[in-house]
Amino acid sequence: MKSIINYHVIDSTNIGDLFSAPTKYFSFPGYTVEQADIRTINIEEIRGKHIIVGGGGLLYSPFLPSFAKLIAQKAHTKLIAWGIGQQIYGNGFDIEKLQNFDYSQYLMNFDLVGIRDFHYKYNWVSCPSCMHPAFDKKREIKHDFVVFSHKKFQIKMSNFPNMTNNNQDIEEILDFLGSGETILTSSYHGAYWGTLLGRKVLSFPFSSKFYTLKHPPGIFPISKWLQQKIQFSLFNKTLWEFSYKNKFSCKTDNWQDYLKNCHAYPESLPENRENNHRYYSEILNLLDESTTQS
Repeated sequence: MKSIINYHVIDSTNIGDLFSAPTKYFSFPGYTVEQADIRTINIEEIRGKHIIVGGGGLLYSPFLPSFAKLIAQKAHTKLIAWGIGQQIYGNGFDIEKLQNFDYSQYLMNFDLVGIRDFHYKYNWVSCPSCMHPAFDKKREIKHDFVVFSHKKFQIKMSNFPNMTNNNQDIEEILDFLGSGETILTSSYHGAYWGTLLGRKVLSFPFSSKFYTLKHPPGIFPISKWLQQKIQFSLFNKTLWEFSYKNKFSCKTDNWQDYLKNCHAYPESLPENRENNHRYYSEILNLLDESTTQS
């Protein structure tokens, strides 16, 4: 039986990585399907197998060596990108620079390309997590605002209900997001999933990916993400200080001024699902052609 490997980041602590792999939602009759971590590619396992690279912001410079391995080992099999996107960390992004992102260095010799970044060079294919059946549940709005933070980039607003993406239960997360009329979030999937639920979203971006969604959230312009610290002071003199390596926060002054840019997109869920079904059909046709030619 022929085989397909879906390469992505397998990280049990990141809810986006857990639910963004396309092979969680689509079957491939006649093929055995496995998921593997793109960071630990075993060359011997690649030969003779079709490869789907899908699940998250994989167009990120630390993954370039992994893409190079996949491309170098391609022979008589198909190499497919499904719903992956760019990832540049920073503040105050230049939209023109994002539009000039060099996708080609990652995607040379791919047979079929679907990129989750809208308005860019390649075929748009959104993150397949939209296919999760939990989005079909109707949810009642209970709060004007809810805050959903990325575990590393946290929004400090204690006067609203809060949750981070450290939660591993997608249904619980969707219930939380759906309980707010407007979602304040520093999580890409918080913004994406909130939009799919028909809610308005104000995002607090830490990377370029927040600017690439087809149904754009409102953007709060972050001047700088600040490393969180614990200090012990006496008589206005700092005696001891500890900095969290991977935990940041930002100033949120005047965030309400940006709510006017937040819109609900009730069409987003069916549109994203239709988009993924179309791409799935393209992949099946490509695999059928490969079988006919072999």
